[in-house]
Amino acid sequence: MATAASARPRSRTRVKSGKGQLTALSILLAAEKLLIDEGYHNFSLRKVAATAGLTLGNLQYYYPSKDALTQAMLDNCIQRYLDRFEQIRAQVGADPEKQFRALIAEIIRDLNTRSTTVFFPELWSLANHDDHAVEFMDAMYDKYRIVLMEVITAINPALSQAQLKRLAVFISASIEGHTMFIGYKKPWARETDNIIEMAAESFLWLIHSGSIPA
Repeated sequence: MATAASARPRSRTRVKSGKGQLTALSILLAAEKLLIDEGYHNFSLRKVAATAGLTLGNLQYYYPSKDALTQAMLDNCIQRYLDRFEQIRAQVGADPEKQFRALIAEIIRDLNTRSTTVFFPELWSLANHDDHAVEFMDAMYDKYRIVLMEVITAINPALSQAQLKRLAVFISASIEGHTMFIGYKKPWARETDNIIEMAAESFLWLIHSGSIPA
């Protein structure tokens, strides 16, 4: 989605100065890079500090624990997506169905990138071994699903809150499941445009029909 240069830390840091904000951001981007390049089993404060070119003490001034760093990393990551979603909705215009199609296309095409293909599966693996990571990951996905729910509500206002939540989970899970097939250098990546079309049509059918467990 957004480039590293456009990312920005949204979690609280101990330094509010411009230099402090840049250092905090460099740590979060280093954490993402480490997870992508070396995997969840190598994700530690010491290794993130080394990747960022800092001492462990310097890193802990900003993020005193692995939990604090993980939560901040995920907050920063999802904010880049949310900023991009807002931009897309503004570019498409007020028609909610066009917004929905554009968002689905963006989310699925993002699976083709190396960072997304590697980062999120590593994050899921981390969550399988860390209860706090599960909580942070779910909170991150909640923010993403809220955007989907807003657009879906505009398409079909008759859907209940329970239906909206179930459908948003179903859509996000369905899209994530394609990562191993149309992701970076994966064998079905060439089918991305067709996947987008089928996904958008099937999701919109569910939205319009209201055939979602209440």
